[in-house]
Amino acid sequence: MLAKEMLVPLPTTTQTIHFVRRLGLHHFAYLRAVAEGLPRLDSARRYLGIEHGHQASTAHQQTVDLVRAVARRHAGIGEWRLVGLHIAANSGTSVAAPSLEDFCEQQGLDGWSEAEILEMYADAYPADHRQQRRARLRERQLTMLRRLEALAAEQPLPEDLVTGWFDDATAQRLLWAGINTLGQLHQRIGVGGRWFSVMPGIGSTKAKRIEAHLRNLLPDLPVLAKRLFRLEVASTALAVTNADGLGLLNASSDLQAIESWITARTSSPATVKSYRREAQRLLLWLQAYRDSKPLSTMDVQDCNAYVAFLADIPPDWISRQRASPGTVGWAPFRGPLTLHSRQQAITLVASLFAWLQAARYLPANPWVLVNQAQGDDKEQRLLESKALSEAAMEQVLAYIDRQEASPSRYRIRFILAFISSVGLRSAELIAAKLGDLQHEPEGWLLQVHGKGAKNRLVAIPPAALHALREYLRARGFGDDPALAPTQAPLLSSVQDPMQPIGYQALYEHVRGWVGKAVAAAALPEKERLRLAKASTHWLRHTFGTRAVAKQVPLDVIQAQMGHASIQTTMNTYGRAPIQRRADELGKAFG
Repeated sequence: MLAKEMLVPLPTTTQTIHFVRRLGLHHFAYLRAVAEGLPRLDSARRYLGIEHGHQASTAHQQTVDLVRAVARRHAGIGEWRLVGLHIAANSGTSVAAPSLEDFCEQQGLDGWSEAEILEMYADAYPADHRQQRRARLRERQLTMLRRLEALAAEQPLPEDLVTGWFDDATAQRLLWAGINTLGQLHQRIGVGGRWFSVMPGIGSTKAKRIEAHLRNLLPDLPVLAKRLFRLEVASTALAVTNADGLGLLNASSDLQAIESWITARTSSPATVKSYRREAQRLLLWLQAYRDSKPLSTMDVQDCNAYVAFLADIPPDWISRQRASPGTVGWAPFRGPLTLHSRQQAITLVASLFAWLQAARYLPANPWVLVNQAQGDDKEQRLLESKALSEAAMEQVLAYIDRQEASPSRYRIRFILAFISSVGLRSAELIAAKLGDLQHEPEGWLLQVHGKGAKNRLVAIPPAALHALREYLRARGFGDDPALAPTQAPLLSSVQDPMQPIGYQALYEHVRGWVGKAVAAAALPEKERLRLAKASTHWLRHTFGTRAVAKQVPLDVIQAQMGHASIQTTMNTYGRAPIQRRADELGKAFG
């Protein structure tokens, strides 16, 4: 996270963009290229990292002004007006003169005197005095630029701020992405992939110009090799079990032991993925920073070092492109971890060690001696809701209803209305089939196989049932859930109503639609910024928040949402204790 003073606003079109802050060798190379007659735009692209014609014109004038100021300050350089002076190139209309030797051979002048040959040569090819004057003037211009370069050109260093060597717009986007210095930019680019994806307004073309400009600035820096993360299966031959050989696992390596833990402690695919990811991250860290030591030899110092590592992930451990694990371009992390993610990682690793010790695979568990609590995030706003207000939901739905009819529009309309009225988790919505719906005397119900592999029944209120009927009709199933194919997914692919979708597709579908709807909505700026982070899970929070606001009993909300404890429901949605505290203190100190 950048310090607040570094988070400068991005320049608008009404601001003057500074392209030159500090003079470097590349500025003088640019001026020499222009003096030699090369086009300004081509020279600006090559030496200044400039992209557009209007930028090239501004950058040219700023460069000329700065170099002229240097020329004025230094004694003995009185021809400062030559800096940036346009000297017309040769017209090209005159016939090119041959050398004197070639002229003699062409004209058959063997035996003629030198004076006679020179006279005839001058008659055949008279001197172009204007061209000669331009050539002399250009040579004076180039000589002066070389003298000024020796006096004023700075050598960029990796520790220099990007604000000194990039134009304002690019530099400020780099700062927003957490890239403060040229060295940090070099490291970020060296990671590879779409390293620029976190920078607003920077695409692949502009990123290539940034990379080329950095190479001009720091040509001697080595190209960073992309780390290849590979998880080696190193056998420990059960040497990590207790001395009596009473280990309860048939595992000959840490990887096999981890898979046994995953099999014993998880049920859902999402949980399996989460457990395996955290365990494998630890093994990769042990390979890189602890000489591939096995889990059995980890001590308290190692545990504390890993906690510190999770709090400050190195750039080359962060993946910048989509790649398969074990291939170039892949890295174990998608980005820096939030405090919540760090806490979850530590909790899972500690749980792994406790289980392996109970299975007698490990002789001891160093994590019991480590402070595992990460505390609370000081940036968290305790009463800040991850829910769409009724006004925001109305505008989002209105935007969707204005769009052209399509399977995608029908699906997002159903998702928004159904989850915000029922409160399902994303995984529960994806796994549900139409056969899980049942009509009972109490009304329509949906049987859910939810978190912790537990079954529960959720009620389908009228608003959710109406959204379901419309969605089924759009899929060609009619509007009666009882007559729909039982094996069809509750939420389907837009190409095939009988095929389910995955979590990533659901996430991107909701983010895409809600993002466009919020951008078009007439909402307060503060709420628009908050809703820019909205995802599928926010719809579940929308249900819980609305249910509390409509005074639905907390035990009903708990059962509907599948919370293991009513305390979870109270902590997440119950504002009653806050209100009671405020009322009681008001009585005492009012």
